[in-house]
Amino acid sequence: MTNPLRGQFEIELGGEKYKTRLTIDACMSIESELGMSLLKVTQKIADSDVRIDELMVILRHALRGGGNNLENKDVKKIIQNSGLTQSILSVANILTATLSDPDPDEDQQKKEEAAA
Repeated sequence: MTNPLRGQFEIELGGEKYKTRLTIDACMSIESELGMSLLKVTQKIADSDVRIDELMVILRHALRGGGNNLENKDVKKIIQNSGLTQSILSVANILTATLSDPDPDEDQQKKEEAAA
């Protein structure tokens, strides 16, 4: 079972379902390996300017964070079996979900209750 509040998400690639999670440490590692912020990478994906090696780095960290013990060669195979379009979409969804508030209405309600 996935838990969006903890950054856990399920994706389907190449006909298989995988749990993913980007922890703060994983996010820092991705930024360090790619030499750019997660926001910049997300923008590159939105601009259709993402490289396959960038996808691999993000997907590898997300899959490992979800409890999948995968190496680079395994991630390459997943990308090859699922196709670039599906892989890019999955990575974009993981990043968007990681960078956004899972339920902004709930947070606003908690703030209003605390202020009352």
